[in-house]
Amino acid sequence: MITISVRLVMMLGLALLTSCTSDTVRLRHPQTGKTAQCGPNRGMSSETAAGERERCIEHYQLQGYER
Repeated sequence: MITISVRLVMMLGLALLTSCTSDTVRLRHPQTGKTAQCGPNRGMSSETAAGERERCIEHYQLQGYER
């Protein structure tokens, strides 16, 4: 019984960590090698954060950065 509880806690913890890190998008400029990061936007609704992240990505892509 304890083993199942430990496994469940570990799986939930891993899922939580994965969901937090998936909000970050990294971009790289192919000529300069510089990198940029968009997100995570904490303290916002998921819809608002997604919009901010997309605007950030578009801003860097207009400067030549690639995903």
